[in-house]
Amino acid sequence: MNINSPFEAIQTSFHTALGAASAFTTVLQNPQKNLTNYLTQIQEKPDRLLQDFAVTGKNMEQDIASFVKTYFCGGSTPQSSYPQYVERADGQAFNQPYLIKGTKMYGFVIEGSMTKLQDICDKYLNNPTNGEIEYRPATNYVVLTFNTIDSLSSIEPPDRDKGKVDEEEAVFWMLTVVGRKIGPFFVAERLAWFLPYLYVNNSPVLVSGREVFGFMKELGTLRIPKINEEPDLFTADTLVFKEFNPEVKAKDDRLLEVRRIEQGKQHPALKTWDSFDEALEAIAGLLFDNPGEILIPGLELPLNLLDYLIHKDLPFVSLKQLRDVKDSKRACYQALIESTMRLQTFYSGKLLGFNDFGDRYELTINNYASQPLVQDMGLHKGYLPGSESTRIPVKLAFLLHFDFVLNNGTTVWQAPYK
Repeated sequence: MNINSPFEAIQTSFHTALGAASAFTTVLQNPQKNLTNYLTQIQEKPDRLLQDFAVTGKNMEQDIASFVKTYFCGGSTPQSSYPQYVERADGQAFNQPYLIKGTKMYGFVIEGSMTKLQDICDKYLNNPTNGEIEYRPATNYVVLTFNTIDSLSSIEPPDRDKGKVDEEEAVFWMLTVVGRKIGPFFVAERLAWFLPYLYVNNSPVLVSGREVFGFMKELGTLRIPKINEEPDLFTADTLVFKEFNPEVKAKDDRLLEVRRIEQGKQHPALKTWDSFDEALEAIAGLLFDNPGEILIPGLELPLNLLDYLIHKDLPFVSLKQLRDVKDSKRACYQALIESTMRLQTFYSGKLLGFNDFGDRYELTINNYASQPLVQDMGLHKGYLPGSESTRIPVKLAFLLHFDFVLNNGTTVWQAPYK
């Protein structure tokens, strides 16, 4: 993946300036000798001198980061020093990585608000780290997927030998750019999907997702057509509080509904895809005029989104945290986890509709105090203040059928504790 290449110039310039500053302090220590040496290098090998400055600056940056992490952030705990996980026969936090086979993913692209999506990034990803790592929305598009999975199983024993579970889920996806601030510049380093809302149909999938990866999954009841059925209606019900009030009792109710409101005349001729690359290139090409030059707010250089999308490893970020038992306003553990989904086998894909071409779909979100999806993501098209539901047009609909592995994650930041 070469999403870093547009930003190498900024990084190199920063490292060169840092190295030059270090060289300047060296000159001050012995001006007569060191200044003569640097003037000679400038005349004879200026390119080599700049390269040396860049290497020195990069090493200084790494040393500073290591010092801060060790002495101000509590350092890091080697995995070998962690206690052994106590297994149970009825344990539901399965060993990862997971082999996930027979995924049928119906995707519905809707438009959110960049401001609201940035608020989500700030609340769950940026504010906990105090800016040590920064996440920004890459686009205002949000993808809602309804997925059926034939089998989910652990790759490692002992859970590998227990068996498999099937899964149904409804997931909201938002794509983020991950980077850090260097002076006035935001330097992008990678991309990651953040999943602000997830609804699943069984407890092992919920517990494993939450305890292992930090995915904020909730239990729900879902209706998803089989791959050989007409994709007319998709629904998700979950436990909701209609309003926050000491006397209000939670109840199961309809939260999401995606309905096919029109079957286009071109429907039989809609494009099918034979590979993962072909599917993602087609989707990106429909949504963006030029997927190779996506501009991120606050980032002057364009981001090559297509280069990222066609790779087989899709990264995710999540906030993994546990509420403290003594002080409920505190987290006794809090960390940002990044993990990857690796494609194993791609079976087929299909474009269901795009704008007025092919089938047209509409998303209805019922508004509850405990499920502020519309407000959180800025899904305000069709929203009337005080209304019980919001109807949102679907810009693009698709179907993908594939197998994948959810790999082990990495802790990219962990809250220090004293």
